[in-house]
Amino acid sequence: MTNVSVFPVPQPDPRPADAASHLIEPHGGTLIDPMASPERAAELKAASRDWPSWDLTPRQFCDLELILNGGFSPLDGFMKRADHDSVCERLRLADGTLWPIPILLDVTPQVAEKLRVGGKLALRD
Repeated sequence: MTNVSVFPVPQPDPRPADAASHLIEPHGGTLIDPMASPERAAELKAASRDWPSWDLTPRQFCDLELILNGGFSPLDGFMKRADHDSVCERLRLADGTLWPIPILLDVTPQVAEKLRVGGKLALRD
């Protein structure tokens, strides 16, 4: 008996060259890309040494990943109060976009005491 390996034969891509123009519109109409440039990332990393910090839980890390890769578009960060309250009351963001669950960065009371509205918090993994 002989062993025979079967390898798939590459097929030409049937999609047109402008396939991207046929993609569906992102939820909320805008695909968010909040990634910092390498230069800005270096600045933020240096500055964040002086900020209060929070070690992300596995769920928070996954939420952050979805924010950063556009999976939670049109969110550009964790929800602010207006979006949170609107989602809890109407299952919609404050702008009316359908959104079923709050995306929050929940921290301990001890960490929250160190924060102020509009302040900085270093997120660590």
